[in-house]
Amino acid sequence: MLFWALSAFVLLIATFFIALKFFLAKRIRIEFSGSHAFVTGGSKGIGKEIAIELVRRGCQTVSIAARKRKDLEAAAQVISSHCKQNQKVHYYELDVSTDYKTIEAVIQKAVSESGPIDFLVNNAGLVAQGAFDDLPIESFESQLKINYLSAVYTTRAVVESMKSRRNGHITFVSSAAGQCAIWGYTAYSPSKFAIRGFAEALHMELLPYNIGVSILFPPNTETEGFQEELKTMPEEVKLISGTAGSFSPKVVAQSVVQNIENGEFATTIGFEGWMLGVLTAGAGPEPSIVNAIAQVTLGSLLRGIMLFYIGYFNSLVKKCCVKKSAKSE
Repeated sequence: MLFWALSAFVLLIATFFIALKFFLAKRIRIEFSGSHAFVTGGSKGIGKEIAIELVRRGCQTVSIAARKRKDLEAAAQVISSHCKQNQKVHYYELDVSTDYKTIEAVIQKAVSESGPIDFLVNNAGLVAQGAFDDLPIESFESQLKINYLSAVYTTRAVVESMKSRRNGHITFVSSAAGQCAIWGYTAYSPSKFAIRGFAEALHMELLPYNIGVSILFPPNTETEGFQEELKTMPEEVKLISGTAGSFSPKVVAQSVVQNIENGEFATTIGFEGWMLGVLTAGAGPEPSIVNAIAQVTLGSLLRGIMLFYIGYFNSLVKKCCVKKSAKSE
């Protein structure tokens, strides 16, 4: 009797996941060979490494955009060293905190010089960290402008062309802080959560046009920007974010480009990143049956584990608060 009951249960579960596979989001694989990629924030860190990886994968032209011409020239030289015959690297000065018309003009210039953009990477971003009441109001405005609205603007500038060609891919760089908000990120996390919401909604809109949408949730990454952040990073942020370690921008770039090629939606880095991705999958799209099985079967367990993490994070914040109070006395 027990044998038949277990057999029926296993059959039911197997039938559920087989049926589920037919309802998962469609994989839209991208062919890098001969394509034109445009990367914002492409002069340093993750953006530069993504540009290098795109060249290695065969992109015909990689266009990078950033604020400082000197940094762009240096990055273009490094990226060009990985180019084979007929591959090109172009760079454009662009402050993504500006208005839509300015961003659109830069995009149009890149298109006129290298053809339609097949692959857009919205990587530009900025981190503001500190206690909520210590951060200037302007920080909240700039975080939304640079981290969220800039991605909306660049995407708007390319999406009409992609839809008319029924081809293209748009990638957004969020953050682990766009999955799990912690102390010190009251300005930063909301802007990265907004990116996630935008990517998920856009994924559903563009799927009928054969346009891929994906999102990256990088943890602490050993970039020049991160080294600058460490100089002013509050102790609470260091202690909490340090529990997940850090990764090289090359590893992050290779992971996201590989996942894009495979038609994945979300890219997480490391074991802790994978757990966080499973835990926070929510109502997001999922093309992988393996990931879907993990989300369905492990979600409750990982929620329990996360509650222990949150309790530990709260204890770290409390210790820092006590230490600050003792110093002020």
